[in-house]
Amino acid sequence: MDDDDFGGFEAAEIFDGGNGETQTTSPAIPWAAFPAVSGVHLSPASPEIVLDHDHTSPSVGCLSSEPIIASPENTHADNSIGSQTIPKAQIQQSTHTHLDISLFPLGLTDEKSNGTIALVDDSEDPGANVSNIQLQQKISTLEMKLKVSEEEKQRIKKDVESLMEKHSILEKDFLKEKEQEAISFQDRYKELQALLQSSVKQQVEAIEKQYISAIEKQAHKCEELLNTQHQRLLEMLDTEKELLKEKIKEALTQQSQEQKEILEKCLEEERQKNKEALISAAKLEKEVVKDAVLKAIEEERKHLENIHAEERELWKTEHAKDQEEVSQAIQKAIQEQRKISQETVKAAIIEEQKRSEKAVEEAVKRTRDELIEYVKEQKRLDQVIRQRSLSSLELFLSCAQKQLSALIATEPVDIE
Repeated sequence: MDDDDFGGFEAAEIFDGGNGETQTTSPAIPWAAFPAVSGVHLSPASPEIVLDHDHTSPSVGCLSSEPIIASPENTHADNSIGSQTIPKAQIQQSTHTHLDISLFPLGLTDEKSNGTIALVDDSEDPGANVSNIQLQQKISTLEMKLKVSEEEKQRIKKDVESLMEKHSILEKDFLKEKEQEAISFQDRYKELQALLQSSVKQQVEAIEKQYISAIEKQAHKCEELLNTQHQRLLEMLDTEKELLKEKIKEALTQQSQEQKEILEKCLEEERQKNKEALISAAKLEKEVVKDAVLKAIEEERKHLENIHAEERELWKTEHAKDQEEVSQAIQKAIQEQRKISQETVKAAIIEEQKRSEKAVEEAVKRTRDELIEYVKEQKRLDQVIRQRSLSSLELFLSCAQKQLSALIATEPVDIE
């Protein structure tokens, strides 16, 4: 940008003092250069005109020491601001920013600044007076420029305020447009959402119908497959049943034959065992009966011998007293002895019969429980055993009769 944008400011000029002295720059105005003149002292002056934040209006940027754009360019900036789409957040930030325009004029007069320029009167040096005059001229020109700059500053303030008003109006319009666009977007979004939902529902219904038809087809196929498999399984079961029946029949026939053979073997063994047991039992019974009969006979003999001896002693003692009484007593004793012997023999026979019958009954019960088919044989064997026992009893009775007859035959001899 040019230096004349602020309304007639000239560039910094270099003052030649003619003496080849170095130039000094003003601390208040950096672009103003002054020659270093002896006797003139420039003190730094504080700026008198500073725009406070309270008096300034918000703007987009801050104008400091850089040159400020003139009014024609400001109008172009207004048009560019209206054409651009500024985000809402940046607009809000721009409203809170402040335009700080600070111009630092020089108070070179004695009334505004206290001792800013100290002029030393040097009457001896006429060149210094000439330089002072030139400086005063320059200062007057600078003061004129400062006044112009103040006017320009006021004009810029007004332009900035108008720009801010325009900016706020544009911002409101922009926000309204954005709100309307947002509402329209929301309506459009709702319409699109409703359309999407309806289309999605239609697609879902179509897909469901397709799935249902596919599932029905698959179900029919599965039913057909199941029916075919069921028929195959029934056929397999029928064939397996027939095979199992044949196998069961064969196994039953084999088991029946084996069981028959085992039963026949067991029956033969039982028959042999029963025969052996019956034979051994018969032998034992015979031996027992014989032993019992012999023991009974011996006991009776001993008993009779004892009684006979006692009677003999009594008979001998009483023979002298009364032979008749002795004879009568002997006869009575003989009769009683006969009766007693007969009774004892009968009792022994009955006991032996009972024992034999009990043994036979026990054997019969055992055989009846074990083998019912051989009852007839057992009866025959029982009859044989009974006949033998009867024969043995007959022999025993005959022996007893012989002994009694022998005793009876011996007793009269003793009596005589």
